[in-house]
Amino acid sequence: MTGARIFVAVAFIIFGTSFLLSTGLLIGEFRNLDWVAMLLAHSHLFVFFPIFGVLALVAFYLPAVVFTDLYWRHLRFGKARFLIGLFVVAAATIGVYKWLDTTPRGLWEVAPRVLAADAGDPRGCAGAGGGCARAPMLGALAALRDASTTRVGLAKFARTCAVDRMLEVPEDMDKERFCFPALARLKGAPCCAAQRRFSDEVSRLQADPGQRSLAGTYDVIFLPLKIAFVLLVVIMGPLLASWRNRLDLHYRALVPTIERGMIVGGLAMLFWPAMDYGYQETSDALFGRANEGSQFRLSLVIAPWALLLIFYFLRRLGKQGETIGRIAGVVTAGIAVLRYEELNDWAVRLLGIGAAPWSIGILTAVAVGGFVALWWPWNVRLSAFPAPAP
Repeated sequence: MTGARIFVAVAFIIFGTSFLLSTGLLIGEFRNLDWVAMLLAHSHLFVFFPIFGVLALVAFYLPAVVFTDLYWRHLRFGKARFLIGLFVVAAATIGVYKWLDTTPRGLWEVAPRVLAADAGDPRGCAGAGGGCARAPMLGALAALRDASTTRVGLAKFARTCAVDRMLEVPEDMDKERFCFPALARLKGAPCCAAQRRFSDEVSRLQADPGQRSLAGTYDVIFLPLKIAFVLLVVIMGPLLASWRNRLDLHYRALVPTIERGMIVGGLAMLFWPAMDYGYQETSDALFGRANEGSQFRLSLVIAPWALLLIFYFLRRLGKQGETIGRIAGVVTAGIAVLRYEELNDWAVRLLGIGAAPWSIGILTAVAVGGFVALWWPWNVRLSAFPAPAP
């Protein structure tokens, strides 16, 4: 498997380096502003990947090596299928990147000097006490940060601005609530107008290369790599599960380590949708919601994917442990569906813009625990894995 090991190692080193460089560039560029707020507001991009993304890379390394070797040497037309799969992932990466490359833009995509010079509309309105047509960007971010650290969730501030003209105006549009893009209490329609102005100004600045941040400029490289990584692990998991008998046949001695890696990697990936939906609430409070009801984000596919891994890769715990793990997975999935909004609120508070700075240390400690679980010398008997007939 030497060739497979080298191929996967090179690819994963590129992924891991991009994760670290992306976050390092953001911290270095915004170091003279409130870089912690900027980092936590966009934790799905700049906290998850350098911490849990790197853990997932290490956890999925051996499964990816075995996956590559299995297709290259042991499956019928495996080489052709593997190469076609890589082409599909590359095409899907480009498609997803173009789909995501739209409004609303992130504040981190605007150069720090431009953010620091922004005084709102009208200029200096934040100090006048009468509210703004469009608040200073850093002022809105600071207000959002202050509010999210003292309450659980921001959903109540995210009104749906796309009102159906054929239906009555929603009741909450007539209620005054604090509007972060205006730094004032406003009813629904004026707040939606402020949110549109805020979003349009961020997009205008991001579109100008001279006013775009370095992090935003180089994201044309970093974001596709993040997308490709997620697509690869999402595709690899079910395929490895489908070839589980082949793993027992050709890689029986590695099965316990493979399954451990799949479980640890799957659990690490669960932090991504939590942070992603935390960012969704932050974005809705700044830019407004386009529609009512549940909002689908691509990260949501991680939940059923992780559940699949639990169902297929818990054999090393024995029958009792496997059953407990599957029941726990189903119960967790049920809670996630029934308590969708509450989980998003807690994601904002614990993993997003409302998190304390030391929470990054806690998340890092959790990731370190994942590394320990990967390398701890578990005593697993291969007799628990009966070898199938060729």
